[in-house]
Amino acid sequence: MKLFDDIVNALKSKRVILGIITAAIVGVNAELQLLAEHDLTRIVAIVGALIVGDSLRATNPDKPR
Repeated sequence: MKLFDDIVNALKSKRVILGIITAAIVGVNAELQLLAEHDLTRIVAIVGALIVGDSLRATNPDKPR
């Protein structure tokens, strides 16, 4: 059950949620063509930068969880 709990906790992270929302936006846009390809590329690049930046930021080991 530890593996299942770890997976559930990972799915609750901001990075995973942001990635899922971005994938949904891309998927919906593919069907409905709400945004231009150039605008969508910019949105995906910004989201990617946010995810990578959040992953690489320095962590404070003294911070309570």
